Amino acid sequence: MAKPLNLTKSKLIQVTNSFEIEKGETVGLIGPNGSGKSTLLEILCGTLTPTRGTVHVVGKIGGLLELGAGFNPEFTGRENVYLNGSIFGFSRETIDNKIDDIEGFADIGDFVDRPVKTYSSGMYVRLAFAAAIGMEPEILIVDEALAVGDIRFQRKCYRYFHELQSRGTTIIFVTHAVELVRAHCDRAILLNNGTIGSIGAPKDVIHDYLELMFAPDPRKR
Repeated sequence: MAKPLNLTKSKLIQVTNSFEIEKGETVGLIGPNGSGKSTLLEILCGTLTPTRGTVHVVGKIGGLLELGAGFNPEFTGRENVYLNGSIFGFSRETIDNKIDDIEGFADIGDFVDRPVKTYSSGMYVRLAFAAAIGMEPEILIVDEALAVGDIRFQRKCYRYFHELQSRGTTIIFVTHAVELVRAHCDRAILLNNGTIGSIGAPKDVIHDYLELMFAPDPRKR
């Protein structure tokens, strides 16, 4: 039976018999393709329901999942910001108060009033990330979509991570770039075949990941 969450303390996320994430932590998810990283993020965001076990999440979530998730290609960028915000439970008034900052961070000019089906992948991820952080969520969840953006925007996003961390925002992100996990994370989780391979200090989990990815295959001996 899962240990009950004490909502008066610091735990924001609890996955039954697997792991807990504290308020203000930055956690990196790493693992081979198909290991379940994106599925776990979707479960945490509430867009997927787990087939077994339970997940407890406390706090408002902002999410940048796979490219295309949560946006309607026929809507303009601005309309999609409102759509995305409503999906994550933010009121129209809240979005009204944040829309200028979101547009400024995305920095896509007049394209914000054009359908997102006309966007390049880089423009799309700019707006999607700006929408995710613009609501000042208590928990920010980011999938590998950031890898699509240009290097300047990626650096802008990771610099902003430091500001979010200073505010006590909890951040969970998926990446294959282990140097980002080492630079930004308090802990890391290695997933493999839908199960946790290891969890702990980034350097230790990265070591396990590299061993998994590059160790000789005994079947080929």
